[in-house]
Amino acid sequence: MNHSSETLALLKRIKGDWWQDELNRREDPNYIRARLETLVNRFGTFRGARVLDIGSGCGSSALVMLDCGATHVTGVEPDARFVDLARRRAKEEGVLDRVQFLHTSDASRLSFPDGEFDLVTFNAVIEHISPTLRRAILHEGYRCLKPGGLLVIDETPNRLIPFDAHTTGLPLIPWLPLSISCAMARRFSRIVPRGKSCDEYVADGIVGSTYRFITRAIPHATCLNARGGDVRWKCVRRSSPAMCYALLAPIEILLNFFGIPFNAITPSLDLIFTK
Repeated sequence: MNHSSETLALLKRIKGDWWQDELNRREDPNYIRARLETLVNRFGTFRGARVLDIGSGCGSSALVMLDCGATHVTGVEPDARFVDLARRRAKEEGVLDRVQFLHTSDASRLSFPDGEFDLVTFNAVIEHISPTLRRAILHEGYRCLKPGGLLVIDETPNRLIPFDAHTTGLPLIPWLPLSISCAMARRFSRIVPRGKSCDEYVADGIVGSTYRFITRAIPHATCLNARGGDVRWKCVRRSSPAMCYALLAPIEILLNFFGIPFNAITPSLDLIFTK
């Protein structure tokens, strides 16, 4: 997508070293779109849907959802700088009639009516929310979902895995108390700056989540992944899909017997719930 020099300058100023990654999220069909669209298509579709994108950032995921066929996407985001940039991008792409970006200081109290949206998405965002606010924000997203709609949680690091590949690149981080994790990040990480506060490391995504936490936050929701199919979805994009499936399918069958999706034990939580 072509952006004006002013928008690119704003993107570089806001995102710093991650500005090119932000462009790739929008422009590379194998980055966000392939994962998000194939995940949703297992249980429903973006086509014709009204979508609420919670934690919409600089707008890449919302714009990709329009490519996937969404009728309208509403993005809510607590960082006003990101909202301004997302609006600029939407204007330059000529889609302001199909997408809106709203600044909100409290995503646990949204102004939308109950059941307003066909899909509610948390795309690579839960790990960036303060752990004390996650339960309320997940519950609010579920409130905004219409009966039969889909709540999508995508690319959230799984705290069951004892390695933090998302933020610090260090082992044991997900299993340690936050104060110790932050101390290790300051001392040993070569990925994130070492002088940050714990709040800043949390905003960077140092605290992932778990399937158990999410199901407790939205106890009345039904996880569709527990019906099976996670292994096939993950393996189809591997270089040796048949071997991958043969090794992992028995594990999925056992987990599904107990009502647990295979994606509950993978490094990234990619989950679909319905109301």
